[in-house]
Amino acid sequence: AVALVGELAQERPRTAAAHVAVFVGRRLEHGPGDRAVLRPLVVALLHSPSVSVRAALAGVLAEPGTPASRALRTELLDLLFTQERDPAVLDAVLTEAARGAARRGRPRTRDLVHRTGQLLVRTPEGAACFDRRLVDLARAVPGFAALVTRWLAAQPQEWAALVGPGARRMVENLSGQGVPA
Repeated sequence: AVALVGELAQERPRTAAAHVAVFVGRRLEHGPGDRAVLRPLVVALLHSPSVSVRAALAGVLAEPGTPASRALRTELLDLLFTQERDPAVLDAVLTEAARGAARRGRPRTRDLVHRTGQLLVRTPEGAACFDRRLVDLARAVPGFAALVTRWLAAQPQEWAALVGPGARRMVENLSGQGVPA
């Protein structure tokens, strides 16, 4: 099945991306027993020239998962962070970080958002994308604006290089809380 999924992702990346992500997500939940088979597939998919495959996979890896899948998800997500620079793929991580915040916990969510922001702000387009998506997610995901506001207030210097002033004001307005200048 793993070989078939790999072939499908290679031959029809756009139509297969969502199906490949579902397959990987389910196999991750099988726990460490599937590691030997699943890890090589995911590593190969993370090197795929298809942005749609990598983005779909990024969303799955950023999901909170269960204790059975958490270690491998984290390991594969770390690999993604070392090599990925495409804003669409990083946006998938950011989106899942916001959506899964309540199940993942604050420290892990903060780390995902911060690491994604550090990669995105390396270019002006990426910085604009990060600000725009942070505001969009603060609007769309209940509790996310308040969470971001707490991070900004707790460590303003650390977040100053990542979050622009306009995004800071919007997040502040959405959360109803003050963000230090």
